[in-house]
Amino acid sequence: MPFSGADQPTRTALDPTSCDSSIPELPQAITDDPGDLGWSLVPSDPIEMTQESGDLDVADAVIPSRQTICPLSIPPEVNDVSISLIEYWFRDVCGLWSQYDSDFNFNRIIAATLWSTSAAVSTSLRGMSSAYLSTKGPHMQKTAISLMKEATKTISLELLVVKSSHQLEVVPLGLLYGLLCVGTSICWLNATHLGIPLLREAKALLYRINQQSRDLSSEEWDILRTLNRSWAYCELLLSMVADTGSFSQYDIDKIQDVSVDQSPTAQLVQPVMDHIPHPWTGVSTIVTRILTEIMRLCRGYRMSLSQDLFTNHQFMFVEEARALKERLLDLHFEAPAVTVETGDQRTPVQHLVNVAEAYQLVGLIHIYQTFPDLADVSDPNNPWAAWDEFVTPLSLRLVKLIDMLPADSGCKMTQPLLCITASTGLRFGSKEAASKNDNLVGSATGDAESIENCDDMLEYIDHLVQADEALDHLTLTVESRSEILSARCFLMNRLEVLGTVLPPRPIAVAKKLVQAIWNEYNNEGPVPGRVHWVDIMEKNNLRSLFG
Repeated sequence: MPFSGADQPTRTALDPTSCDSSIPELPQAITDDPGDLGWSLVPSDPIEMTQESGDLDVADAVIPSRQTICPLSIPPEVNDVSISLIEYWFRDVCGLWSQYDSDFNFNRIIAATLWSTSAAVSTSLRGMSSAYLSTKGPHMQKTAISLMKEATKTISLELLVVKSSHQLEVVPLGLLYGLLCVGTSICWLNATHLGIPLLREAKALLYRINQQSRDLSSEEWDILRTLNRSWAYCELLLSMVADTGSFSQYDIDKIQDVSVDQSPTAQLVQPVMDHIPHPWTGVSTIVTRILTEIMRLCRGYRMSLSQDLFTNHQFMFVEEARALKERLLDLHFEAPAVTVETGDQRTPVQHLVNVAEAYQLVGLIHIYQTFPDLADVSDPNNPWAAWDEFVTPLSLRLVKLIDMLPADSGCKMTQPLLCITASTGLRFGSKEAASKNDNLVGSATGDAESIENCDDMLEYIDHLVQADEALDHLTLTVESRSEILSARCFLMNRLEVLGTVLPPRPIAVAKKLVQAIWNEYNNEGPVPGRVHWVDIMEKNNLRSLFG
């Protein structure tokens, strides 16, 4: 029998105002003095749309109000503590789990619509709140683990129901949302837990729904498309720290877009900029997906080296990297392409555009340091040329972009990944190169007495020229090292700040990883590339979801 919501009550207006606003205040035992939580379920002031968006209802665009609610299990009557944890999620957790937060936030709209009718959603929200609170008070740790287990049990039961259905007539929104909630926040309890079992189920379920998408209504298809964008961000985070090869059997991108049915002769081209911002992928889903492919490729390449598969796969890896580099360089980001504002004063659309540009730099940095032969350098015989001319300058440029994103911007959730990538490109250079610079200056300046005793006037002047050139070279080297040192200090300071405004356990792992990378760089030999951040991450098991 098909899984359908036809017999369920229709959903009311899909915005926070349609939810029960009589939620009690958070008890002191749970607040742990969180300060001004700021958000309630009732929005304060109406958010104005940009002129270009006209009368577009953003909530209706991402979750059409005509969709029916199809809860697989109704949450039991909840007590004050449970309700307070849900309120805490809306007030404190939703904002740090999204690139922007307002009435337009897809994550907020879903939660506000389903928390009172879907057991998967309500238990997941409580689990997330308790996991975040456990970082503020150790006494919450056992409670958080218990609530996460309860949420996972509820999700598992609902998943069995969905898997037993041959046809899905509507998107099981609460179930998918619960999988994403728990899968992406389990690392708040234990930083090295990546949530892969839950996220794998989310990917498989999304793949199945996409395969059956021709049977969905246009409203359901809009929901599915937004969830596909959510998954794109999850896969990016996983591609940096884990082998996601097992996910390839559920490749959503290979499923034909049903929109081509209406215009079968039209060429299907994915836009560089999304018209409506997404709370995870921001304004460009395509750069997120390209970066995911790059991360997966770089990890696969380094792992192949450790398994002696280099000769058999070298050409394949390099050619794929070359193609991805060209796709990345073809992207151009412009804010006017986005027709809807975020509604978040802390996070204007320009911040999301900056993140998209930062992702482009991230991809190039990883390609050039993993495949230096793809860098069009001035001196191919110089092993440091790719770093001096591409990797380090791009990394310093990325640092400047990060500096343009305030730590309290909603985009803070993307910044750990950006900081880690920037750190991978900040090498000082080999000790041999530094020694060579010292020798160059010493030989150019020479012994003062012997120079003054020189019999040839032209040779005497040549000594002056050589000394001047050597000092110029040394000055550039010192300035470069100073700039790299300054960038390193900035990144570590930014991670320190992020640890106070984001779940701190993954940030602690990020700081250890960055420091481990720099320690290895400082002690490496004369040829760069033998020490790679992927190898350091794997050797020290410094992995988490860095976003």
